[in-house]
Amino acid sequence: MRINVLTIILADAKYKNKNEMDTLYLLQFACFLFMLVNILILGITRLHMKWMNRRYEVSRWLIIGAMVGLAIQFLMQMLLGFRAQDAAVGAVFNMLAYPPCFSLISIGIYNIEATHANRRKMNIVCASIYAAILAAFCIGFIQSGNFHIGSWIYVMIVLFGINVAYCIYMIIVEIRKRRRMLEVMAGYDILPYVRYARASVFMVFFPAVALPFAVLSTRTSGTACRLFLHAQFYGFGL
Repeated sequence: MRINVLTIILADAKYKNKNEMDTLYLLQFACFLFMLVNILILGITRLHMKWMNRRYEVSRWLIIGAMVGLAIQFLMQMLLGFRAQDAAVGAVFNMLAYPPCFSLISIGIYNIEATHANRRKMNIVCASIYAAILAAFCIGFIQSGNFHIGSWIYVMIVLFGINVAYCIYMIIVEIRKRRRMLEVMAGYDILPYVRYARASVFMVFFPAVALPFAVLSTRTSGTACRLFLHAQFYGFGL
């Protein structure tokens, strides 16, 4: 009787784990499709531009690069199953893939909103933070000899959090500067015209805040994927 009960418990646990993995795979596939849709939209809209603006085109390619990076990340997660095999390995892989993609999107937005020509500072800061993330990974990998780098994953997550906070702060500062400048030129409140910029910041900020928690847990990762998809639907106006 005890053996039968134990067998049933193990079978139930295995079934629940399989369902979680299947759900995670489907969510990763959905995110992968959305990345492809975003890339397609960014590419098609360029064909409808009558007058090319260099700054806007630079931002377009930066965001396309980020979308390609995220699409490759989701595809590799599906094919190689880092997260499905081991949460720790999946967390490390995510922390290597997400920061540069997030930085490219943020720099693309900042490049459009900045009211000045000197935009190198943000590039240097983001590159320096990612270099620190790579250094933390290398130290952990050398010490452990594998992708189970122990407490160094938390160092990587903290650095990513700093990167998120810095990028969002810089973008918000520039949005406020541009709004004040346009209000002086127009002579009235132009808040309705900057709502799209605020929405873009929200779409970047909301999923990015959930990512540090998502990389540590498979269940939380599924929730983060759902938040990301909701943000994408919001961006598409659905």
